[in-house]
Amino acid sequence: MEKFIVKIASYGFICSLAIGILLIDYTVTFNTNGSHRSYHKDLVEYILEVLRFSIKGAIALTAIAVVYKFYMKYKQ
Repeated sequence: MEKFIVKIASYGFICSLAIGILLIDYTVTFNTNGSHRSYHKDLVEYILEVLRFSIKGAIALTAIAVVYKFYMKYKQ
């Protein structure tokens, strides 16, 4: 069971890292008094945001996989 959890967590982290790189924007745009302002995030800020997204995704996928594994075990 431990190998299963570690495998799911590592695959979940890698997959959510790839999804985070694709979905999280590097630029921020906001309106102030009818004008649009945009700026680029600092590289450290962007990396931390992607890592935060990846860790949340890995934890969520691991929790879902463990619940599913216990459900299938006790269903039989």
